[in-house]
Amino acid sequence: MKRCIMVAMDGLRPDMVNAANTPNLAALAAAGTRFVNSRSVFPSETRVATPSLVTGCRPGGHGMVANTLFDASVAPDRLLRTKLVSDVLAMAAGGETPLQRPSLAERLDRSGHRFALVSAGTGGAARLLHPAAERLGSFRWNVEDTEGPTAEAVRDALGPTPPHATPNTARVEFAGRVLLEHVLPRHAPDVALIWLSEPDVAFHWAGLGAPETLQALRAADAVLGGIIAWRDAQPNAANIGIIVLSDHGHVTGRGKLSLAEELRRGGFRAGTGMRDDVDVVVAPASAPGLWLRDAALAPQIADFLATQPWAGPLLARDTAILPRAFPLAALGSAHARSADLVVTFAGDEGPDRWGLPGNAPFDAPDVPDGGGMHGGLHRAELATVLVMQGAGFRAGALAKEAADLTDIVPTLLHGMGLDTTGMEGRPLRAAFDATADAAPDRLLLELDRGFVLEAMRAPGHERLYPTALRRAR
Repeated sequence: MKRCIMVAMDGLRPDMVNAANTPNLAALAAAGTRFVNSRSVFPSETRVATPSLVTGCRPGGHGMVANTLFDASVAPDRLLRTKLVSDVLAMAAGGETPLQRPSLAERLDRSGHRFALVSAGTGGAARLLHPAAERLGSFRWNVEDTEGPTAEAVRDALGPTPPHATPNTARVEFAGRVLLEHVLPRHAPDVALIWLSEPDVAFHWAGLGAPETLQALRAADAVLGGIIAWRDAQPNAANIGIIVLSDHGHVTGRGKLSLAEELRRGGFRAGTGMRDDVDVVVAPASAPGLWLRDAALAPQIADFLATQPWAGPLLARDTAILPRAFPLAALGSAHARSADLVVTFAGDEGPDRWGLPGNAPFDAPDVPDGGGMHGGLHRAELATVLVMQGAGFRAGALAKEAADLTDIVPTLLHGMGLDTTGMEGRPLRAAFDATADAAPDRLLLELDRGFVLEAMRAPGHERLYPTALRRAR
């Protein structure tokens, strides 16, 4: 493999890939290798997933532990929102990036290879995907960019970026044009990554099976179709691989609540910053983080949550404060920035109004009840799309090998003959060799209050791949 184009369809559930919704992706999957045991990281959120992808490390390694988090050393009075470039740079504390592992672009640069990013997502996510663009002199463009030479060059070539909308179809289509009409012909990167914000935006806003959502999904698939056609028209098409992935899935949000309000009703002083009148900082999410003024509050909070029907088991950065909690470290998610406690919600696997499996309570002020959500350990949140096709990838294969986001870039680098030292992820050799494919070992871990965590391990490896949190049957 000499070149590769990576296409990320934010939030796409693998059970929604079919000839009707995603004809181009369905055809590509049939022609290449599709990983049926591909998973997200935890928490299954975009700005946790993006650095996990480009560094090949889980959150405990790279240090981006949530979409929304609290860091008293950066902003003691408020939450940090990593969709904002300003908050990402604040976390970098004057440096280039808050990430503590090198990115894909940096690894490629060491061997003289070029990387380019086209992003229809948020500015903060784009910065985390390619934090070294300025230093390396390589291409990074995001739909929110309005200033600078890259934004000017794109505007001069293709006109102004369409405004944000829900669904975000126009911006997704424009990002496809930026890649096909500007980046590939003018910059000729060895590896290009295009991040499409759909179907994630439509999932959140309209729900998983709404007509607007299916329209947005087909628009993202059409961008992929254009990329496949471009690749197939190149004289060296046989040396250009395509990798399609999603960063997480979605569960239908049912039972919207505010965890901070619930804790206040339980007698705890909860808020969004560690002010004088706050003892528990809460970051809203599908797996909300709790930062405690006093660790002695942990058992009291656990006892309160145990009485709530919507609450699942607690996870902890350090189980010394709550021995019955499940350790974040077992998921590769324990870091100095991690919350003291992470709350899970008690979902189910019954059908939603479109007949898709999976419902769960959630805490997200800007998502309507019935909208799609992600971030937790529900089966539908953790399952992801992963397809590799062309340039040495196996044809017409269903790979059983356990995989998550951290394994994708090691596989890409391995296929290009480049070094993967220092990554937690591993090359997925089943992408190239049928004899290397091995079904994962299955585990069932008992958690507090009658919950279990389904998980996988690759034979001979210790890393845990979480698959589903559910009540014990």
